[in-house]
This record gives sequence, structure tokens and C-alpha cells, in this order.
Amino acid sequence: MQEKNWEEMFEPVLEKGEKVLKVYKPNKAKFMWFWWLTGLFSIVWIWVLPWTAGMLTEDGGVEFGRRFWIVFWVTVGITVGFLLIWWLCGHLWYKNRYYAYSDKRILIRAGIIGIDYKSLEFKSLTATIVKVSLLDKLVRKDTGTIRFGSPSSPVQSIFSSHSNQYTFDHIKAPYATLKEIKELINTKDDSK
Repeated sequence: MQEKNWEEMFEPVLEKGEKVLKVYKPNKAKFMWFWWLTGLFSIVWIWVLPWTAGMLTEDGGVEFGRRFWIVFWVTVGITVGFLLIWWLCGHLWYKNRYYAYSDKRILIRAGIIGIDYKSLEFKSLTATIVKVSLLDKLVRKDTGTIRFGSPSSPVQSIFSSHSNQYTFDHIKAPYATLKEIKELINTKDDSK
């Protein structure tokens, strides 16, 4: 990314004198695989009930009559509508998503309808996790997810009901990126 746009992109949340040092964009190939696989798994429920409801008759038999075809075409319409909305949301999610770090904190710019910002001060950052999933390995783009934790937003397992706010999803070279950020934090600590 060009350096001149960095300050403008995060300008609404930058403090006086704060400098954006580096900006990242999620890897598009990894994101598209993730988004569409999630969407396809999500539409399974749209097909299960209508097919069984449309085929079964009152006496327990199976029939592909008029009721079946009505249910079938309604289901096709709902699926096409869902996939169009899913595509639009994915497009907007990717278009608006940027990750960055400044000389003071990590920054996340995101949003589907509007632009939202999240930030975590380096002094509050207490834990980091890099997660490389099976999909990351299958796509072979050297991607992964970096999770940043603080006392108010701890890093927890994916099975926890708490969702961590500070994640760099689908990022290229997650270990190298985390290393860069940690080196910056360590040099800031050493200079104090």
C-alpha cells in the first residue's frame, strides 16, 4: 500500500502525533475460500426442511407432485437471494478491512455497512496467538490469523462464548507480521 494513504485511512482514530507504520490487507484468496465455504455450509439448512416437507405426503409416502415443485422453486429463490446477499456482504467486508500498527497501538478498520475502528494500545497488549488453520494450509498462501489479547479482551479458545475483538484475519505471513509488531513493542519498552 502507498504510505500517503495510511494516515488518511486511519485518520478518524489517530491521536495527535501518532504515525501509522504499516498497513495490511487480508489475503484475498484465503478470504474468498473461507467466505464461500462458510456460505455453502450455511445454506444446507435451507434445503433440508423444504425437500423433506415437499416430498412427504400425509400418509408417509414420497411424492414429487405440485407441492414438491412449489417448495423446490421457493427454496431455489431463497438460496439465490441468500447467496447474492452473502456475496455483497463478503465484498464489502473485504473492501473495508485493513489492519495496521502505529507507533502506539494496533488498529483495525472494518465494516460492512459503515466503517468501524478498533484499537489496542501496546501497553495493554498481554497475549498473542497465531493460528494457522487447515484451510490456510490447503490454500497454500502462507496465511493465518493473529489474535491479540488484553486484560479486558482476553484471548480464549474458539469454543468460548467470548469473541476476541482484536484479530488480524486471513493475513499473509502471520508469524513474520507478529514478529515485526513485537520487535516494535520491545524497542519502545527498551527506550523508556
